Amino acid sequence: MVDHPNAKVMSVVVMNLDGEKRVLMVDTDLKMDGEDPAHEPNKIFSLHKACQSFVEKSPILVDTYLIRAWK
Repeated sequence: MVDHPNAKVMSVVVMNLDGEKRVLMVDTDLKMDGEDPAHEPNKIFSLHKACQSFVEKSPILVDTYLIRAWK
């Protein structure tokens, strides 16, 4: 799916977000908390761009994406 070194696990789930949406859930090893000393905003931005590109190229599969920290 998303080709990015920090995209670790991905799945598509159906959620009710102002109507039913197919959401690409992307788990990352990046620290999402801006207060964390290991926070890397450039890598997070790059991951967002990769996810958005996948959504734009795959409108039949997914409507949007969500990135979450992988524990």
